[in-house]
Amino acid sequence: MQKKDYLNLNETVYSYQHSSGLRVYIVEKPEFQKSCAYFATHFGSIDNHFVPLQEEQYIQVPDGVAHFLEHKMFEQPDGENVFDTFSKYGASANAFTSSDITAYYFWCTNSFEENLKTLLHYVQTPYFTAENVAKEQGIIGQEIRMYDDDPNWRAFFNMLGCLYHNHPVKVDIAGTVESIAEITEDTLYTCYNTFYHPSNMALCIVANVSAGKVKETIDKTLKEMEPAKPVARKYPDEPKTIHKPYQEAALSVAKPLFYIGFKDSQLYEGKALLKHKLCCKIALDLLLGKSSELYNSLYEQGLISSSFSYAYTGGLEFAYTEIAGESDEPKQVAKRVQEAIQGFSFSDEALERMKRMRIGRFLRVLDDAEEYTNMFARNILQNIDMLDSIQTYQEITRADIENIFQSHLTADNMVLSVVNPL
Repeated sequence: MQKKDYLNLNETVYSYQHSSGLRVYIVEKPEFQKSCAYFATHFGSIDNHFVPLQEEQYIQVPDGVAHFLEHKMFEQPDGENVFDTFSKYGASANAFTSSDITAYYFWCTNSFEENLKTLLHYVQTPYFTAENVAKEQGIIGQEIRMYDDDPNWRAFFNMLGCLYHNHPVKVDIAGTVESIAEITEDTLYTCYNTFYHPSNMALCIVANVSAGKVKETIDKTLKEMEPAKPVARKYPDEPKTIHKPYQEAALSVAKPLFYIGFKDSQLYEGKALLKHKLCCKIALDLLLGKSSELYNSLYEQGLISSSFSYAYTGGLEFAYTEIAGESDEPKQVAKRVQEAIQGFSFSDEALERMKRMRIGRFLRVLDDAEEYTNMFARNILQNIDMLDSIQTYQEITRADIENIFQSHLTADNMVLSVVNPL
């Protein structure tokens, strides 16, 4: 087991690669009451065109299969209710599917070893039949219809549809009622065997435990298998341009909702991706943070409310900025944002202030086992060491931020999605 010390954070990470190819990361936190573990796979809603394990030809599976598979993993062949087992040992558990990862996790204050065994056991035990797949199609179909009527969800995916011509990131993570109807037990086993191979996964733990003891538990519980080569994935060709600048819909809302999006065609990996993400976050803070001129002007004029938010999402295959809120004049908000980004300037003092603010937020994450583990797992699957963040923040220069406004936050990359009241 390797040990890496981060002296500027007073943090130590123990890591090793299991014989199956699984990457394991353990952070000992003897002062924490809460312990957490994430078992995550690099498999999300965009991964529907790939070469299955031990095959040579690409296949395409229906939209929504990653999310569908996540739901089915909780059903065990012996009828065990996984949530009851976690509850028996005092843990809370959950899972999620995003565009590029699926994660299963728990947090607890005691019985960590028993809960870890439960996590590893059920994620390694797929059980799919024609009957339980058909049952799940009905359940997820209802979930899809519910999200179709959710104004924020609709506005968000309409924004992605404006940004992207062909990339599957614009498709609802759950798929459509029609696409999930095509999923069979064979589809699920093919995806499971390919993407849930330990070589495509990571186990991240932040807990009041001994790393050596946790390693023993992992080695006893994980199934023995040969490592696999990286999954070959294929994505459609995606132009750098936006698909269309505007889309609107009408749903039951009291006030119009808006999502302003910026497409980012510059894709990175590893340390370069970490730096780009952090630069985008600082650029957005300078432009739209609560101390910014634009935010205060929009708020004082009643063009935005306390629901206003912004975020940057950067992946290995896609990246975008979203700005969201509610407004009686969403087009006016978009116009003001567009005007502000043209020739936007900032002081060195403002840049340093935003860097310190972001460092402070990052340090607070390290005090929460669940947030810490969540962020660690998401970053590891993008080959990012999140504990390099502080050093990276300190290295960011004025030129780095100016580049964000010249290459990403531009009028040519901008779209607007609006949901109006019926």
